[in-house]
Amino acid sequence: MACQMAPFNTLPMPKSSKVRFKVIKDPTIYGCFDEHEMEIQISSGSCGYFTTIFQTLLHEMVHLALYVRGDDDFHEHGPKFLRIKDVYSELYNFDPKAI
Repeated sequence: MACQMAPFNTLPMPKSSKVRFKVIKDPTIYGCFDEHEMEIQISSGSCGYFTTIFQTLLHEMVHLALYVRGDDDFHEHGPKFLRIKDVYSELYNFDPKAI
């Protein structure tokens, strides 16, 4: 469903059946994207509220989109990442300073 929302509906996203989702319990991270497994992981050890889970999911989806697009720096929080994050932060009223 998030792939159908802006800005992801304009980005090269894989079919949802090609991406795995996994809940982990690592209290040191909110989430991560594993390109080898094509898996987005969200940590129940750090995310306890819907807003935090949703923000983390969108964050990891940016990494996924950059990976699918073929960007070598898909795992970084550089200008390409921040441009997309800034769009969804404004659209969904998220803290623009949060990464």
